[in-house]
Amino acid sequence: MIYVWSDTHFNHRGIIQYCARPYPDVDAMNLGLIERWNSAVKDTDDVYHLGDFGFGNEARLAVIFAALRGRKHLVVGNHDEKNPKVFKLAWESTEDLVTLREEGVRAVACHYPMETWKNAHRGYLMLHGHSHGSLKRKMAHRFDVGVDVEPVPVSLQALAARAAEEPFEVTDHHGREM
Repeated sequence: MIYVWSDTHFNHRGIIQYCARPYPDVDAMNLGLIERWNSAVKDTDDVYHLGDFGFGNEARLAVIFAALRGRKHLVVGNHDEKNPKVFKLAWESTEDLVTLREEGVRAVACHYPMETWKNAHRGYLMLHGHSHGSLKRKMAHRFDVGVDVEPVPVSLQALAARAAEEPFEVTDHHGREM
């Protein structure tokens, strides 16, 4: 299966207060996020982390990375760009934007939310992080999959089921008869 999650911010003390995460300290947060990840993901699953993986020294990040199940892919976030240690981890792939495909479900995945995206009018989903649940404008078929919104990594299939319940609204000329 394909799972997505974003904005773990491993080893980032400030994110606990900034996002009101329910952890007393960074070690508890790291352990809690690892447990949440592993409660959903199997070793045979692919997980696309949509940016802002973690901070701190390379050895500490490597221990966290090794504890996480699945084949891990990075979709680069703004904090990852500033931390070359994240790129030294054994990612299966690293991309700025990726199109995910699984059993008829298609999604464009990026760290940043988009107003319009490739094939939106054809049912493609838009998956992102970065916003920590703070976007004021909600859009059908666009999902913030960050840890401050989704309690565990979420499957592409589960997101498709949610999207099926939301009527899609065209936001530009694509999908309109011309």
